[in-house]
Amino acid sequence: MTAGNRLDLLEPLASPGPAPPPPVKLATFERQGRVSVGGILEDRVVDLGGICQDLMSLLTSGDAGMEAARTALSSADRTFPISECSWLPPIPRPGKIVCVGLNYRSHLALLDEPTPAYPVLFTKPTSSLVGCGQPIVLPGVSQQVDYEGELAVVIGKKGKYIAASEALAYVGGYTCANDVSAHDIEFRTSQWTSGKMLDTFCPLGPVMVTADEVPHPDRLGLRTMLNGDIVQDECTSDMLFDVATLISYISSLATLEPGDVILTGTPAGLGCMRDPQLFLRAGDRVEVAIEGIGTLTNPVVRET
Repeated sequence: MTAGNRLDLLEPLASPGPAPPPPVKLATFERQGRVSVGGILEDRVVDLGGICQDLMSLLTSGDAGMEAARTALSSADRTFPISECSWLPPIPRPGKIVCVGLNYRSHLALLDEPTPAYPVLFTKPTSSLVGCGQPIVLPGVSQQVDYEGELAVVIGKKGKYIAASEALAYVGGYTCANDVSAHDIEFRTSQWTSGKMLDTFCPLGPVMVTADEVPHPDRLGLRTMLNGDIVQDECTSDMLFDVATLISYISSLATLEPGDVILTGTPAGLGCMRDPQLFLRAGDRVEVAIEGIGTLTNPVVRET
């Protein structure tokens, strides 16, 4: 299995006990020029193309579609080795990608910034998406490109003015994300989007773990590795605004729809805040690993 296909999990952070059943993992993959949606069973991919066109349509089909996917996974009729597949973002064309800034206390503690009273939001375009194993391209217009490992939430059903107490019921699943940022462009103005929206600056994947398999998204270990060295190491419990609060707040501003993606913020450890600073270079390998979900791996190349 190549580094770009890694699906291993972090070591559990919970107390020792009976091993839980493996989580249900869904992915969008390409094999022999054909794109399909699949489920992961250990080192094999189960092709689910016979029951849904893509992961977006599977989400919109509700409980019936998910039950059909589980049945197909249990029969495992059409399977391929993971090594034969390349990954696309689990949701290749989400309706919107909403990102949250300044959402980890560990990050805020290093900044001369007041604690936000509300979530700080910005967006990324779908053109910034790449899958696991696909390269992050360093643009010629920036010399300060940084990693930002994050937990991403995939919305499973449509909602507006969602109560925080009900918000997790609107989640379709969770995946790993990297909010790649060009800081020298980002801080040209008071708005961050210009340094966040570049092509390849939103790696996502490799899989989406269904929401029922992640009952406590605010208790997950998150690590970012650069060339094998841990550069971010935190728990999502350090978030200022938890997943339910973010969903509730964002839905008060815009209707959330199946397939929408929310990036929940990044903890301390960014390259721009190190001494000396540590920015991405061609030849680097960035990994974002989240407990119970998997590892998102991307090589770094220079724009030609």
